[in-house]
Amino acid sequence: MKRQLKVHDPILFGLTLLLTLIGLLFIFDAGYPRAMASGKGWIPPEFRTQFIMTFAAIFVGAVVSMVSGERWYRLSKFIWFAAVLSLFLPMIPGLAYTQNGAARWFKLPGLPPVQPAEFVKVAVIIYLAGLLAKRKPWVAKPGKDWAQVLDRNLVPKLKRWLPFVWVMLAVVLIEKEPDLGTAAVVLLIGFGMLLAGNVSRFSLVFGAASLLIGTGWLVTHEEYRMNRIRHHAERWSERNMDDVGWQTVQSELGMASGALVGVGVGAGRAKHVLPAATTDFVNATIGEEFGLIGMLVVLGLLAALTIRLLMLAMSAPTQFGALVLSGLAVWIGGQTCVNVMMANGLLPAIGIPMPFISSGGSSLIALWMGLGVGNACLARVPETEEAYETGRDGWGHRRTRLSRA
Repeated sequence: MKRQLKVHDPILFGLTLLLTLIGLLFIFDAGYPRAMASGKGWIPPEFRTQFIMTFAAIFVGAVVSMVSGERWYRLSKFIWFAAVLSLFLPMIPGLAYTQNGAARWFKLPGLPPVQPAEFVKVAVIIYLAGLLAKRKPWVAKPGKDWAQVLDRNLVPKLKRWLPFVWVMLAVVLIEKEPDLGTAAVVLLIGFGMLLAGNVSRFSLVFGAASLLIGTGWLVTHEEYRMNRIRHHAERWSERNMDDVGWQTVQSELGMASGALVGVGVGAGRAKHVLPAATTDFVNATIGEEFGLIGMLVVLGLLAALTIRLLMLAMSAPTQFGALVLSGLAVWIGGQTCVNVMMANGLLPAIGIPMPFISSGGSSLIALWMGLGVGNACLARVPETEEAYETGRDGWGHRRTRLSRA
């Protein structure tokens, strides 16, 4: 007899829905001046798309939450394979959709453009959670001499790291679009999954080194990125203010002029001059029109969502579920921090949107999809009573187990 054990967390759903609705308001506020100036009416095209995508995102989130955590665990490798293959779709003539010199999207007739890299964020969480959940602790094997020790330990250890090579492959494909921001977020999620997976110290050091080397390579092998970093500290100079430092300078001015309570709804200046007013620099409008208080409210809601995910991860019934929820927390929390630091000038502009708040249909659907998977992992849905009693795939008795890589 099948015994369904489904759990839906109302706090998780409530925070996600509230942030999505707030995002719609800010997208409209930040986008209508440019829409009117370009003769597209007072309703921004970004708002129309985001409004439609909101219903699609909620539907997708509801559907994936109905699939059991055990099923997601079994499909983890297939999901990753499909996600990596999807990164080649923007390279196919006839499907490729280019915007602002970047080929990050593919487009089917009658549908809005899709950015597959956003769904890689979900896939990497599911894939690494499935990998780390079943991994047994590493035990070094002794040998008669150093050659035998290396033979018995080095090759098996490298094999355990092979899945992370596939993650780096996806990072390289995303960076080539080019999309440094999304590539960096995937790297961040991967390292966060290592921390959540309670891997060995050697693996953490190796992962941290790989993260630093990978990030360094992503930045240094493109000259325009290095120029952006070099000139960031001098963005207020006359030669940079109207060039490479334009967006950051205007964002800083807007946030600074907002002071404590803001200049008022609709009275902001930054949204009139920022090219990415509804995407990467939507915080400029929030800070300018609603002040520090408005920014703290938005950040507080995102922090509450991140903390809720971590709390659910600590009480998750399976190791796979704990890792999925932890990965989602790293994704949302980390991406939020980087976007805010980019908007207030602590970091140069690298193209990372604010979760739920910035416009982007693919991003919104991916977020709801990820949280739907996380919700599905809150409880097991065993196939039989016997499976519930004994557990399958090492999930017995609903206890969370920590693995060591």
